[in-house]
This record gives sequence, C-alpha cells and structure tokens, in this order.
Amino acid sequence: MRIGPGLTLVVFALATTGCKRVSERTLRDTESRAFKAVCDRDGDCKLTLTSGDHAPDKKGLAIHTTGNLIAMCDVGESKKPDATTDCRALVCSADGDCPPMHGLKDGTCINGLCREPSASISVDDAVLLCLAGTGLGTTQPDRLAMALNCGSPCRVPTICRQP
Repeated sequence: MRIGPGLTLVVFALATTGCKRVSERTLRDTESRAFKAVCDRDGDCKLTLTSGDHAPDKKGLAIHTTGNLIAMCDVGESKKPDATTDCRALVCSADGDCPPMHGLKDGTCINGLCREPSASISVDDAVLLCLAGTGLGTTQPDRLAMALNCGSPCRVPTICRQP
C-alpha cells in the first residue's frame, strides 16, 4: 500500500502536535484561591479564577517566576504584575500541582511550594513568603519591609513562611 503526500502530511502534523501536549490542572496559592490552568509544556497557560477573589482593581491573571518561587499574580490590562505584592506563591503537594515549565510534563514541588529549583531565593521570593496567608495586596507593611531587607544572599526572615 502506498501512502500519498496528503496522508503523510496529516501523520506528520499529528506526530508533531503531540509533542506540545496541553494539560489541565488546578493551581492553588497561599491565600487558598484556586485557579483552572490549561497549560502547554512551555508554561503558556490560560488561567481562570475558580474560587476566591481577584484584587479589587485587577481582573486578569498571570503566572510569574520571581526567582525560585512560582507565583500567581493579579494583573491589569498589561498582563504583567505591577509589583510582587500583586502575586502569591503557588502551593502544592506533588509536581502535578505546579504549572509545567521547560518542556516538562509538570512543574516542580519542593517543600509545599511550586519552584524553579535552578534559581536562588531572591528578594521577590522573600516578599511572597512574608506575605503568604496575609490576604491580597500589601496588608502587612512590616512583613514587606522585613522581606525587602533580606540581605545578599537573601535569607527569609524567620517570622515568614520558609522555602
């Protein structure tokens, strides 16, 4: 049996699209919000808030890597966070609870947080950890100040959630 050029093209197209599989998962942040994420392996995701609230002045969502931590951010029309205080770290119990990155099927879950293990803890990570569980925005300026002064290399203040 001979395969025509049209069938060969269809088989090739099906084979190459299989490499960019799309997955659907529920993501959660430190404020107990839940999000539906439909992601490809490059980390491009369509995001929907399924429980909890948006920040009052922002209705969009974006996944943001601050350094070591992966966060969900409330965003405006720019589709980028205005500040790290608009973001909260994503929590997990397994790799499948984290958004995929770098062509992998799942993200990386370490110590209950979605992480980018190749990066060091940054000041932005300290902000996420110090504001974890405090609500959206900057509701605790003293914790924010401690995080911003974590030093170099950054050491997360002991009062904050630890990485």
